[in-house]
Amino acid sequence: ALELLSVSKSKDSKHRHSKDKFVDFHVPTGLNLLEDTEYASQAALWGIEGLPELGEIYPIGGAGDRLGLMDSDTGESLPAALLPYCGRSLLEGLMRDLQAREFLHFKIFGKQCITPVAVMTSSVKNNHEHIVAICERLEWFGRGRENFRLFEQPLVPVVNAEDGKWLISESLLPVGKPGGHGAIWKLACDRGVFEWLYRHGRKGATVRQVSNVVAATDLTLMALAGIGLRHNKKLGFASCERRPGATEGVNVLIEKQNLDGLWEYGITCIEYTEFEKYGISEPTATNGSLQASYPANTNILYVDLQAAQEVGSRKNASCLPGIVLNLKKAVSYVDHLGFESLRVAG
Repeated sequence: ALELLSVSKSKDSKHRHSKDKFVDFHVPTGLNLLEDTEYASQAALWGIEGLPELGEIYPIGGAGDRLGLMDSDTGESLPAALLPYCGRSLLEGLMRDLQAREFLHFKIFGKQCITPVAVMTSSVKNNHEHIVAICERLEWFGRGRENFRLFEQPLVPVVNAEDGKWLISESLLPVGKPGGHGAIWKLACDRGVFEWLYRHGRKGATVRQVSNVVAATDLTLMALAGIGLRHNKKLGFASCERRPGATEGVNVLIEKQNLDGLWEYGITCIEYTEFEKYGISEPTATNGSLQASYPANTNILYVDLQAAQEVGSRKNASCLPGIVLNLKKAVSYVDHLGFESLRVAG
């Protein structure tokens, strides 16, 4: 933890922290759905046609501390998935979006399909119990319990930003928070989620976070999945222009030379909490930072299930992404003396 703290606080923002000889970032290129509208429409049609081969994966186990959402009657802190939006919870919004795509498939192709939905929950703020309660109250959205697979995201200890010590709770146990969505592929392997999706005849999946409420208001979801299925892609990102100061990461093309002298390239996401570490500055009127050119991470992915399972089933550290320590959040908790405490931690 102390090593991660020292890296996070480093002032040498131009240094690329890597075991490789050379690492650099470039603005990735990709299809612009706004410019090539004819292809975008074709890709969306591929996505609707391929719906019987697609699953949905929703990582909604986040704490949502920034929202400050609370039950008005009990004062209980609530997870982000329960945030009301247009008269419904965010989770209900996700399901309505999915049902709309399924109905469109029925209208065009005359066949009904029910998409299996895998949901990653967590125990923080009774997230898992709240998600189950919503599903049961709404009778699993008329889809049947067998078309849902819920699996819990593990919690990880929270580290004090000042001294690197764990925050200790009232029960003398480390304060835990969800360990990040990067654990989803290993967890899906361990919980049999991939096999469950295969039994439903699925080849790929759309991954969507609950926080992006406008993702289904255009062709993006359908086109992304359509291109992924049609061209046998392993992984795809949906991106958009980034506004300066937005608390979202960016998608970059990473170029690196490994210890063998070989060059490697790939698309990756850099979280907004890591910009300083990697020398990515916020744009101003004078510096014209490249950050403005990097497309924003919209939390929408397409994944080939076999490719994701291959990564998640690895028996080494490569089954998980790199460790990111976010020290920009204030964590509220009840300490070991029974007092409400607020600490900057990650």
